[in-house]
Amino acid sequence: MVFYNDNALKSFLSDKTKNKAVIYDVKFYNKLIENPEILDKIHEGKCIIELHDKKLTASLSQKQFSNPFFQVDKKSFPNGIQRVKFQLDATLKKNYSSQNVIGFVEGSSKSDSVIIISAHYDHLGTMGKKVYFPGANDNASGVSMLLELVKYYSQKENTPKFTIVFMAFGAEEIGLIGSRFFTENPLFPLKKIKFMINLDLLGTGDDGMTVVNATLHPEEYNKLLEINETLKLLPAIKRRGPAANSDHFYFSEKGVPAFFFYTLGGISAYHDVMDRPETLPLTKFKEVFSLITNFVKKI
Repeated sequence: MVFYNDNALKSFLSDKTKNKAVIYDVKFYNKLIENPEILDKIHEGKCIIELHDKKLTASLSQKQFSNPFFQVDKKSFPNGIQRVKFQLDATLKKNYSSQNVIGFVEGSSKSDSVIIISAHYDHLGTMGKKVYFPGANDNASGVSMLLELVKYYSQKENTPKFTIVFMAFGAEEIGLIGSRFFTENPLFPLKKIKFMINLDLLGTGDDGMTVVNATLHPEEYNKLLEINETLKLLPAIKRRGPAANSDHFYFSEKGVPAFFFYTLGGISAYHDVMDRPETLPLTKFKEVFSLITNFVKKI
């Protein structure tokens, strides 16, 4: 077993790593990726263990590592070196099928123009037989808001001026695949989309909400601020620039005006087993709903 730390940095390349677990502190990550020789040495090992002193966060990938790779809480290795035993069965399914679920409510007077309201319905699934990632905030909260808006706009008295297309995207967590597929294979011309509102991580709100792409569309962002100031809905609506962090991204890249809303504060569970419905507060869920419906009227 090889432990990668300050003292071992110079002597690491002379160590034998074959059939051993290579363990290193995540603070060395940048040094590792900058040195191909060290990277090659690490990947000779039986497995790779990366030690973290902050919250562990799971993710998905479209590629499979050549070695078993584990992120481990540093407290589990108090003395630097421990005996490691593991059994791992992993298969990369390259042709796994997912779906986008799409519906619409036709507008009353400007039905040729479209407003998209979207949310991704996938999450991280399971890890082995015992670990399950519920994904309550990411993104059952966004899907719940989407369904509430479907119900609202389906009622005759709430018929929107523009046609509203509701999109529940699959495969967001593994690289925005569902939304990218739609932009490459649209069911209607993208130029008909007047605006897109993407919903993700809407289960809190103690500290308000962030709007991704706000810097690209200042007029629409100011409308949000005006609505919020008038109705006193959220403690803050923060502005953020472009980011490839949810399903709005590929639409925005194609020239579609788009915002991505996510709430702030409250629980810190994210991409872990603690993102559960029992502890999701939905602090400002009603207020965000009101903000969205009033914003749609002003677009």
